[in-house]
Amino acid sequence: MNTIPAILRPLMLVIISLATLVATPSVFSQSRMTTDPRMVVIPWRGASEIQSDLDNAAEAKLLAQDRRERAETRLREIANNLETRKQTLKDIDRRKDEAKKNKRESEEISLKIEEKANKQAVDLLNRLKDLRKAEVEEAKAEIERAEVDIEVLQMETELLSKRDEYDSLAATSTGDLTLTTAQQVLQNLEVRLLELQRKRADATQKLASKQKDIVTRRMKLHDAQAKLGMPRA
Repeated sequence: MNTIPAILRPLMLVIISLATLVATPSVFSQSRMTTDPRMVVIPWRGASEIQSDLDNAAEAKLLAQDRRERAETRLREIANNLETRKQTLKDIDRRKDEAKKNKRESEEISLKIEEKANKQAVDLLNRLKDLRKAEVEEAKAEIERAEVDIEVLQMETELLSKRDEYDSLAATSTGDLTLTTAQQVLQNLEVRLLELQRKRADATQKLASKQKDIVTRRMKLHDAQAKLGMPRA
């Protein structure tokens, strides 16, 4: 430093200070990253975005409840239809025995044909009943997933509120103990939210399984209808 002209010494001090500042931010950032509770396992989202998803989840629940009610109504109708067909088969069987006993062969043949057609109808109705049951279960799974979704989004809203509180405390140079307490609250909320998100993933997987089962049953029912030559709408 003694070899540097006196007039240049202030300038060199400025350059050294700037070099020190350039090196410092990485250390500062690293320190902040290890203490900032938002280093961020759960991405930040705005309140309006969360609320929009919450509204959609509530609507999805209402729609699923409506689908479940309609499927349950159809299921009862099929059960009544099946009972009627079974009574018809009993009556055909009785009449067939009488025709055979009295040697009315043409009537017996006709009744056998009628019996076969009614048995095919019962088989078709049983397939349809299984499909409607699957639709009820799928709607229940949809309701369950929507309810979990609502829980997740409500918890995310709470987390957002606590993050804002933490920012306010940090900005006002609050004492370390208060800031640490707020940080612990945030961490506990994040854990709870992650647990709910895993629960939602499980519910989504269950729903997907129910939906796949419905498609399989619809395909089998369609094949059975085609074999009977039923008219298509």
